[in-house]
Amino acid sequence: MLDELRANVARRLGLPEDEVFNGQPLSAVLVASPSAINSIDLLDAFAGALADLGVDDDVELPTMTLDHTAQDVVTALAGQLTPTSS
Repeated sequence: MLDELRANVARRLGLPEDEVFNGQPLSAVLVASPSAINSIDLLDAFAGALADLGVDDDVELPTMTLDHTAQDVVTALAGQLTPTSS
């Protein structure tokens, strides 16, 4: 599911997946994206990807700065999707 999420986010940002998830900060992704104008557009790309996967009701988008990476966001989302064991 996380591979689909990454592919969908990249598609929504109009960039190759390896450019979005290569470890650069979200600010660099924002500058490179032909479709994202501001941080709200980044948020929308992740929210839309989650909705496309049908898990948007199961997770909350994490609060992160533009210094974080796209992979940081995916990792935070994955932590919410992974069932915890007690």
